[in-house]
Amino acid sequence: MKTNISKNMLSSFFADRKQLTYIILIMILISICGYLYKINLDFKKENILKAEEAKILKVSLDEINQKYIDIINKIEVTEKDKIALFNSLNGVLSDYNGLMQSYDTKIKEVDILNKAVFLDDELLKKYSKFYFLNENYAPSSTQIINTEYTLNNKEIKILSEVKPKLENMILAAKNADQNASSTNNFGEINLVVHSGYRSFAEQKGLKSAYTKTYGISKSNQFSADQGYSEHQLGTTVDLTDGKSGLVTSFEKTETFTWLKDNAYKYGFILSYNKNNSYYQYEPWHWRYVGVELATYMKTNNLNFYDIDQNKIDEYKTKIFD
Repeated sequence: MKTNISKNMLSSFFADRKQLTYIILIMILISICGYLYKINLDFKKENILKAEEAKILKVSLDEINQKYIDIINKIEVTEKDKIALFNSLNGVLSDYNGLMQSYDTKIKEVDILNKAVFLDDELLKKYSKFYFLNENYAPSSTQIINTEYTLNNKEIKILSEVKPKLENMILAAKNADQNASSTNNFGEINLVVHSGYRSFAEQKGLKSAYTKTYGISKSNQFSADQGYSEHQLGTTVDLTDGKSGLVTSFEKTETFTWLKDNAYKYGFILSYNKNNSYYQYEPWHWRYVGVELATYMKTNNLNFYDIDQNKIDEYKTKIFD
């Protein structure tokens, strides 16, 4: 009997325990399902939020993309405008350059005309024996040559425009002398102005003195009458080395050799070279005619008085260039 009761109790105990186990398992399953549901719900919520954020980002990206496209379009338009502006600018510059060239040409033409009108017609005329200069003629203006360049520091005048040309030539000769000395070439180059501008009256007095001393025939060989002297133009100087004086032997000096080789660079020419038809050979007598004419004469080995006057006149407007 007891045995049966115990069996029944045990059976009941195990039956209850099994039932409890089922209940626990069911509860665990319910918990797991609840947890999984919550996770799934949270995941869905997170996905929804991310989807919303993605939509917002998409809108922002679309807006930025549109702005980018608008900017690119503006840049393209600006580039086209810039090219058009540059083309217009180049056109304006081309027109400007054309006008400037025309302007420069006109200015040069006006300058040449002004020179032709206002420059002294006598500056390149031939004056000696057969060509007369009016007794009332005088240079437009004269200046005293730096006295350290003149014989015995005399006050000698020359045409104002010629003064800097002459003094530059004298300085160049001094520099050449210094360079020659430094290379053991002991030939002395020393340019000294013996005489310059002389008026009609001064030339008359000088010729009269020469005539009294040497006689008419002899004085006519080396001295011009008043009105026939290049010195009256104010563009002519007598040059020496400070030792030789106005003598033919001046041609044997280093100073004369330098003049013969370089004077044309400063616009000066030898008026009365050997075998000329006007006066005896005067290696000391130099006249300013401008660099271009002097260079033309040097290049072609020409004498001023043998050139046609019309050809000489072509250089008038360039005499002080």
